[in-house]
Amino acid sequence: MQLTILGATGPIGQQVLQQALAAGHRVTALVRDAARLPQHDEERVTVVIGDATSVAGVEAATRGSQALICALGPGKDYKSTLATRTAGPVLEAMAAAGVERLVWLSALGSGDTARRQSLFQAAASKLVMGKLMGDKGIADETIARSDRAWTIALPVMFANGQTTGDYETIPLDGTQGRVGGRINRADVADFLLSAATSDLWVRRRVILTR
Repeated sequence: MQLTILGATGPIGQQVLQQALAAGHRVTALVRDAARLPQHDEERVTVVIGDATSVAGVEAATRGSQALICALGPGKDYKSTLATRTAGPVLEAMAAAGVERLVWLSALGSGDTARRQSLFQAAASKLVMGKLMGDKGIADETIARSDRAWTIALPVMFANGQTTGDYETIPLDGTQGRVGGRINRADVADFLLSAATSDLWVRRRVILTR
């Protein structure tokens, strides 16, 4: 399968890329600096230099793919507006390229999903990442209102470690209760890749935890 990954140089995007190659997929990675992508010389990796906030850049990277995985993150910038600056261009570029499937990495605590966080994580998110989570919430709504076959992943706090495959997928809608815990970045990547290569969780928001 041909996949496009945004954020392939980041901690989760790298996991997605490694797992995709291990599964035999071909990948196009949109990056600003090819030197930062360890797999830039891999035979099944196509590198497109560009910016995820640019419609032209995303369209160039997406054309010919069957799915787009957006694994972009803010790094340590807790006031980042990257999510809202990316959502619109991604949707426009996908429509122009004729690509339907979108798997979008967000976070539990984005927008009104804070109601599903554990009380501790909700308080911590509001105190430290209030602006970031607000921005992510707006972007999530933009994605959810689109006509793409989207899935929005809402992981709890991240942990490091190997892929376990032993994690919970909880629909945001149709379930109740607060969710805490941590999840390995590798398991988040496993979900993103599994969703992108299947018809599971289409037009659903999914909480990820262990």
